[in-house]
Amino acid sequence: MNKKPLQLIQYIVLLTIGLVLCFFFFQNFNFAELKQNISIGNFSWFYLVMLVSLMVYVFRVLRWQMLIKAIGYETKFYNAFAALSISYFVSFIIPRLGEVSRCLSIKKQHDIPFMELLGTVIIERVVDIVSLIIILLLTLVLQFNQIIEYVKQNVWQPIYNSIILKIINGNTTVLILVIAVVSLVCMLFLYFRKYIRKKSPKLFIKFIEGLKQGITSIGKLKQKKLFILYTFFIWVCYYLMTYFWFFVFPETSFLTWGACLSILSIGTIGRSIPVQGAGMGTYHFFVTGVAMLYGLTQQWGKTLATVIHLGQTFFTFAMGLIGLVIFFVVYWRNRKVG
Repeated sequence: MNKKPLQLIQYIVLLTIGLVLCFFFFQNFNFAELKQNISIGNFSWFYLVMLVSLMVYVFRVLRWQMLIKAIGYETKFYNAFAALSISYFVSFIIPRLGEVSRCLSIKKQHDIPFMELLGTVIIERVVDIVSLIIILLLTLVLQFNQIIEYVKQNVWQPIYNSIILKIINGNTTVLILVIAVVSLVCMLFLYFRKYIRKKSPKLFIKFIEGLKQGITSIGKLKQKKLFILYTFFIWVCYYLMTYFWFFVFPETSFLTWGACLSILSIGTIGRSIPVQGAGMGTYHFFVTGVAMLYGLTQQWGKTLATVIHLGQTFFTFAMGLIGLVIFFVVYWRNRKVG
């Protein structure tokens, strides 16, 4: 199968999912009330959110530079910063393509092998996943009742009411649909497994070599504690990026540190789902559900989820444009020197 049509289909499917989720999320949303709430909000906190968001980029660049140095190469901070900014901008539009654009940008400026750069990015993703698991476990321990209630209301009850209960009551249509979906998933898995096996062995071997370089880069780090410290600071900033939003509106200012921890954990899962727009729709639903458990009305839960997502969207686009400017300025300057 040609790779480009497959990618196009994937892009269209993900975009459709995001748009459908947004449609249902905003279907009964009071936009007039949202506009009024925004007009009276204390958006001086917004500048703090943007400052902390900038610090996330700084810590991520410093951490990435450590991994690149560990595989025997050097990068300039502003080049790595531009590459990271562009990658988030690209990922916002086409999920997962940002990692590729980040590596290509650095390869263009420093002539570092692409696969070795990709290995360092994969290691970053592994570290992020492990960090998220730790945050989720911490949230489960400290906010156990709220998380269980969230799963009950937003996962178990919808599945039970829409599928299990109908099957128990003898609804053969639902049973046939469930069997059909499971069968389709199994067939797709078998098909793509066969497709992956037909991939070029040379490309696969080259990818494994790059991944191995990335994995061993952590072992070669001279300042492992500093690497862990950067990772810790990144997640502290993520926490503050959510927490500061609570104080924009009086109606959300009563939310506690525990509510912020839960929104951070569940919201990060929503953002991680590969839907265009940094979890467009999924993030809104997840955060609204969590916020309502801590006492917000549905309207205010949706308002909070919407303003947080809009704020990060604005920042991502602004930093993406800044990253592009830095990249092209450095590129043309190097061409003149060359």
